[in-house]
Amino acid sequence: MILYLKNRIPFALMTVCLLFLTYPDSRAQSRETLIKAGYIEKFTHFVEWPVSSNEKPYNDIFTIAIIGDNDISKTLNDIFLKSDSEDIEYKIVEINTIEQIKDCKILFISESEKNNLEEILEYTNGKPILTISDSKGFGEKGVIINMFQDGNYIRYEINRKTLNESGLIINSLLLNYAVIIGTNG
Repeated sequence: MILYLKNRIPFALMTVCLLFLTYPDSRAQSRETLIKAGYIEKFTHFVEWPVSSNEKPYNDIFTIAIIGDNDISKTLNDIFLKSDSEDIEYKIVEINTIEQIKDCKILFISESEKNNLEEILEYTNGKPILTISDSKGFGEKGVIINMFQDGNYIRYEINRKTLNESGLIINSLLLNYAVIIGTNG
């Protein structure tokens, strides 16, 4: 009986491995989401938000809003939960309306919002809100940072015109690795 079970264990392990190999999309999607969420966390270290004289940096709560259907919310929450410091508390919120954008420092715009993108960007334009997306063409339309697939890599583009209008300052290290778009000329 023990010999019989020993022979079945490698077979069961091999079957589980084959299942993962036959469903690469679900595993790749999770990995891709984790990489994109990691990028967003790293972006916070290279962006400087303006502070008015009567407020503390980030109002003690650094809010990252996600508008539209996307699976990045839980991953962002897990990553930023580990990033909480004594000075800054991170809060990830899912929002449904443009009016809910007002208190966020970062706004992740899902592809499902393509029909509302112009209205969203009209609201965020000229405000110190770092808009981020991972949807084709959103960077050219005015999202500040847009992540995209380049072969096996996730890269990002930065819309220089929208960035300049936002009042945000992005460290040159982040700019050096970006594809710069939205320049006038």
